[in-house]
Amino acid sequence: MSWILWICFFVSLLLSYVDQRKALKLKDWMIIIGAFLLCEFYVNLFGLLIPVGFIIGLIVMNKKKTFLYSKALLFGLISVCVIFYGPKISLNEIHELTKANKYTEQFNKIKSVSQFSVESDINDVLSTSANHLKDKNPNSEIPVDDPHVAFSIWVLQHRNVALKDLDWLWYKAPLELHYYWQINRPDPLVTLEYVVFNEVGYMGVFERENTTSPYYLRMIFEFDRLKTNNPQIP
Repeated sequence: MSWILWICFFVSLLLSYVDQRKALKLKDWMIIIGAFLLCEFYVNLFGLLIPVGFIIGLIVMNKKKTFLYSKALLFGLISVCVIFYGPKISLNEIHELTKANKYTEQFNKIKSVSQFSVESDINDVLSTSANHLKDKNPNSEIPVDDPHVAFSIWVLQHRNVALKDLDWLWYKAPLELHYYWQINRPDPLVTLEYVVFNEVGYMGVFERENTTSPYYLRMIFEFDRLKTNNPQIP
């Protein structure tokens, strides 16, 4: 993300000299670009930015009385300060935030949002828990890699409920614990799992790379009811 900001400042700098383009020679353009790049030289002193390049450029400019290039130094200083002190957000994180915002539109109130990568430990933990439940009842036909199994395990463990086996988790737990569950698959690579109690709801976002690869838990939303007032909780 920082390189995008840097390019934006650089382009803005060049555009700011457009009205002077006829008077500027190639040497002037090179000095303007050099002054901007000089500001990239700085010292990080315990989290404090020391703009060494800007200071050097300012001294040289004052000594030679060449104030034409002050704008380049100013743009360079602002650029390095914004990138240095600004939040370090990657394009992937922006993409994930965009997806999260898309999902939040269906809820009245969001209590919390958790995001996970494919490599996050939570997926291994849920897989291990599912296999452990399978060992309790080896004859169960419930697939251990089903996203609903993984998310039900997470929700009930989150609520400190002891788990019995896969059949109980799939068929009996909703009736005994009085919660509603629903699956929504907006496309072949995304599965949305809902578990809703009277006082709170949870939605898990599971994604996979292709139709033959396993699902991974990527996001968990804790919310207070859906905007449609559905589902009706038993």
